[in-house]
Amino acid sequence: MKWLATLSLLLCAVSYVRPQCFSADDDLSIVPSNDLSSITDFGLDLFRTVFPYNATSNFFFSPYSIWNALTLAYFGSGGNTQAELERALRVSDKVQTLKNWRSLEFMYQMRQVNNSDYTFNLANKAYFDHNLTLRPCVKDILHKELELIDFSKPAEAAGTINDFVSQTTKGRIPTLVGADDVVNAQMVLANAAFFKGTWLYQFKKSATQPGLFYSTPQDYSFVDMMRQKGNFRHGVSEELGAHILELPYTGEAVSMFILLPPFISGDNGFNKMVERLNGTTLQNAIDDMWRVQVEVILPKFRLEQMVGDELMLALSRMGVSDLFDAGRANLTTFDPVTRLSISKSIHKAFVEVSEEGTEAAAATALISLRIARPAAPEKFECNHPFLFVIHDNLTKNILFMGAYKNPKA
Repeated sequence: MKWLATLSLLLCAVSYVRPQCFSADDDLSIVPSNDLSSITDFGLDLFRTVFPYNATSNFFFSPYSIWNALTLAYFGSGGNTQAELERALRVSDKVQTLKNWRSLEFMYQMRQVNNSDYTFNLANKAYFDHNLTLRPCVKDILHKELELIDFSKPAEAAGTINDFVSQTTKGRIPTLVGADDVVNAQMVLANAAFFKGTWLYQFKKSATQPGLFYSTPQDYSFVDMMRQKGNFRHGVSEELGAHILELPYTGEAVSMFILLPPFISGDNGFNKMVERLNGTTLQNAIDDMWRVQVEVILPKFRLEQMVGDELMLALSRMGVSDLFDAGRANLTTFDPVTRLSISKSIHKAFVEVSEEGTEAAAATALISLRIARPAAPEKFECNHPFLFVIHDNLTKNILFMGAYKNPKA
């Protein structure tokens, strides 16, 4: 069995009927939306922006973790800060967004209670300094997420945050922040996610043997290649210019989808695929798959990723700029008195893929071509750069995604 974990963190620094927090009428009884395409579009847009796909490097992160951390910031925003976050997150209403957020949270919790096919843990926390004047309605609405701590004791504050992260990710990400990260913090918005699943059709360890992986036509190395033959859903996306293969996990509620572009000198096949990738093209590729007998050859790999303030830079390029400017940030829905802004970002992620399955974890902190369709492909060989996503098939939500390009990186 393998694991996947992710963490996201936003750090903020300084530079009753209950009051309505999010709208003139906080009607939380409204029906949540079944359309999660905005989350997918945000995640894929962020991937294209934060991942230097022209470089020969690996990358792994959880767009869903970052979406959760940024959505926490959205709940506390106002004015132009709120407008920028709405455009980036593809949302337009705090009450509807909160309802969808709670609905997803409840659904994942219930699925864990009712099955043991896989493990998916997700948790959000908004840590505020105990001296802040929080609006009572925020304490009411975000009662599960909000926690007051003393940031004047940075070591203890960091320990509290890291305990939350470690517990959620089953110890795969034991440390998200250090004491130095939260010395001047007034608020930390954190999300942690963890996934563990076994393949529905496991690879036999006896079949794993060294094989060549080509990072470029001139740069290649030997890696442990897992192999198996079976009936898998496979497709060819002319929109993306790539073959796509589904490797389902036990229970089939979650799958890994591998996008394998043609191997073109200069990495152009991979880059063109990423440029064309969005929620619509990905879903079209998934919908247009068929079951076929195929030999799957896939590297056995483990990736650990940390994204620091590059996350803030990527979000700024996506139009979220006020949030990171102490003079312009508007987070008055949280605290109408203290000027809060995001001054640091941290995202850590981990994934291990082996014969048994996948384990992944991540956490985020925001601190104040045309391809002919083959009739019967004989081989799906991932011996050159490919993209992979851990996909919730029931909600069509991308939980984790990454690029495997260089075994030596």
